[in-house]
Amino acid sequence: MDTIPTYNYFILAAILLGALYSLFLGLRNHKQRVEQGRPWFGEKVTLEGARARFNIGSFIRRGLMTSRLKKRPVAGSFHGIMFIGALLLIFGHAVFMFDFVGIPVYEGWFGFIFLKLGRELGGIMLFTGVAFFLARRLAAPDRLTAGDKTRSGFERGEIFLLLIVIAGFLAEGFRLALEVPADNAEFLGQAIGSTLHSTFGEEGALLGMNVMWWVHGLMGCAFIAIIAHSPFSHMLLGPANSAFVPARDGINLPPINFDFDEDEDEDDEDEMRFGAAKLADLTQKNLLDASACLWCGRCHEVCPAAQTGKDLSPKKVMATCAEFIEQGKFDDDSLIDVLGQDAIFACTTCAACVEECPVSNNPAEVILEFRRHFVMDRSEMPETMAAANRNLESREHPFVGTGSNPEDWRKGLDVPFFAPGETEYLLWIGCSVTYEERAQEIARAMVKILEAAGVSYGIFEEPRCTGDPAKMMGNEMQFVEIAETNIEEFKEQKIQKVITMCAHCYNSFDRYYPELGADWQTIPHTVFIEELQAQGKLVLAEKSDETITFHDPCYLARHNGIVDAPRNVIASVGKLIEMPRSKKDSFCCGAGGGNYWGGQGGTARVSDVRMQEAFDTGADKVATACSFCNLMLTSSSSKHTGERRVFDVAELVAEKITIIED
Repeated sequence: MDTIPTYNYFILAAILLGALYSLFLGLRNHKQRVEQGRPWFGEKVTLEGARARFNIGSFIRRGLMTSRLKKRPVAGSFHGIMFIGALLLIFGHAVFMFDFVGIPVYEGWFGFIFLKLGRELGGIMLFTGVAFFLARRLAAPDRLTAGDKTRSGFERGEIFLLLIVIAGFLAEGFRLALEVPADNAEFLGQAIGSTLHSTFGEEGALLGMNVMWWVHGLMGCAFIAIIAHSPFSHMLLGPANSAFVPARDGINLPPINFDFDEDEDEDDEDEMRFGAAKLADLTQKNLLDASACLWCGRCHEVCPAAQTGKDLSPKKVMATCAEFIEQGKFDDDSLIDVLGQDAIFACTTCAACVEECPVSNNPAEVILEFRRHFVMDRSEMPETMAAANRNLESREHPFVGTGSNPEDWRKGLDVPFFAPGETEYLLWIGCSVTYEERAQEIARAMVKILEAAGVSYGIFEEPRCTGDPAKMMGNEMQFVEIAETNIEEFKEQKIQKVITMCAHCYNSFDRYYPELGADWQTIPHTVFIEELQAQGKLVLAEKSDETITFHDPCYLARHNGIVDAPRNVIASVGKLIEMPRSKKDSFCCGAGGGNYWGGQGGTARVSDVRMQEAFDTGADKVATACSFCNLMLTSSSSKHTGERRVFDVAELVAEKITIIED
């Protein structure tokens, strides 16, 4: 069957070993670059350090199954075709080595399925997938050029891959021109072989087979050799990056050690730096993110700042970091200025980029590290955010110029104060509900619900902020100070259960406070309302035919996976209509990351875009589950109509309770 001299296989095997060594050197180079970041795997990236961070579920789903690509059915399908084709080819070529130790793998059912039919289909699938992506790059969608960043090298590599597949089919065709097995499944090779036999004859076919065998083999080895030194390194770095995704979704900002001892570490200036100005200030995981980045622009397409004309492009941030890595500029402080202050502060921390990235990058965490440096090292931030920060320092809330007093929201209500040892739940009021008139109605509605359900609850006499605005604006020091004060008070009051009405409050309490010693249970108010209904403690009037569309707060849906509870509650009072972008794919209201006090510039307000999307559903009402979302969407709604259209889920439920009581 095989007229290739045996020694040719040994020569090619030696060349393959050289290609694998080139692959090893490239991966080692990536490892050494990643080690330039602040320890995340350890001072050096070791197997033990990697094992401690390994997320097998994410590795299988995102890394191997490329689950994130399913959001793009066309691209995802062709990527799947290409991936399966490559696996079939790799497996088919790998098992062929058993033929040299006397195992006839090319014969029987195994050879028919895997080495003949399998490799034939694999070659066709790989060619089809690569051809699709090459054609798309030649007529590139906007996202591939977004942020003025285009990754060069893919086109050449894709053409090279196509030539490898073509060379493989030609080698197969020449072989089958000489002899066609009775049980042949190599249908394309056989068709090519018939043409080649009639064109070149038997001697020409023999020569052609030997030439194309070498061409195909050498090209394949060459591709393996360049993988880790080219954009195709994403084939290995992408799955590796997905393997080290934190167990919790969204943004997970590492805590900062503020107990720096100047006397002990006076020679270590880096320890005194807060946030990031250069690559070496980022973590090893951040650098792995940038190294694995495809520059595909999917993050740019979903970023609310980028899509409303702000300076920020998460793709540009990651691509710029990747360029600095490639150039070895790990200690170059100019990186933060290349990215620019306007871009860094335009981030709403919505984590849409995190949710969308096919290789599990977290651009938001990288952006916030640069934001921390602007605020805590340079004392620089947009003036409107700076005013909110100053107000937090002087008045313990960020709402500048508010006309509301802390007790205004509960006028006319008999709201109990939390009594240690007697009250079960603390109803956390928070800053927005206290000082913004529209948000105050959410608290009134929630009080009505708790009273109707007979819940043992109470509030603090003095309202306060969780510190989330400070943290997400980059002032980690201020956040820690506020959080530690709150934690001390909670411990004194022996608080075990907390109900929140703001998604940002919930996220801070549940994600960041435990790092500082908090140990209570935090429950978003929509989740609590759903529980009350399930327990039969909250009976509502019959649901109406009123249509309601729901805006998912980023800090509930994407950051914390809470999507069903608010929908279940809404379904109990009216008819739910989904917006095109919903659940974890929701579009931001624009308030996050301190942009409630900023968010200027660009071609549109983020909340205006989202509110128009809500109006386009034709729903009678727009429901929210976060006080900041409510404020942003209410403001945008007022531009279209004087009628109130935006309601918190608690308000919709409380309205039904009022109907019963009447």
